[in-house]
Amino acid sequence: MPPRLRATLTSLGTPPDPTALAEVVRAVGGSWAELDRLRRTAGTPVDVSGLTETELRACLASQLPSRDGVVKTAWPADGIATRMTAARLITSVDALWYPSTDDLVVLREETDGTSVLVLDHEERLTVIRMHGDGHDGAGRGQGPTGSRPA
Repeated sequence: MPPRLRATLTSLGTPPDPTALAEVVRAVGGSWAELDRLRRTAGTPVDVSGLTETELRACLASQLPSRDGVVKTAWPADGIATRMTAARLITSVDALWYPSTDDLVVLREETDGTSVLVLDHEERLTVIRMHGDGHDGAGRGQGPTGSRPA
């Protein structure tokens, strides 16, 4: 967990939200174990370990096309989630995700479908594109679109 995660979220204007946590867990099939299953069906994760902060932001931005849209972000190991704009997540990722220690799960629900992004402690980004509304163990995932930033 990032140091003082609760305080950081509150300072960003996005305090922890237990309802958001329940919605993320439900969207991935009802448990974090189900998220692991979905990740295995997704395409190849993108290795973000060598990316600069700017490149990481660009990589996230490519997966979150609607910057004004609200995403639900969750830290499974800490049982904390919140809602924030995609733009806030992208600009604040350095305060919200610490490589080697955190898994950050982002739920994006748009008219074009539901996506789950997982930025994991092994410094990989996995994107799961869900069928339908994404709830109750949605279908086969697809990997990130686009290429890794140069």
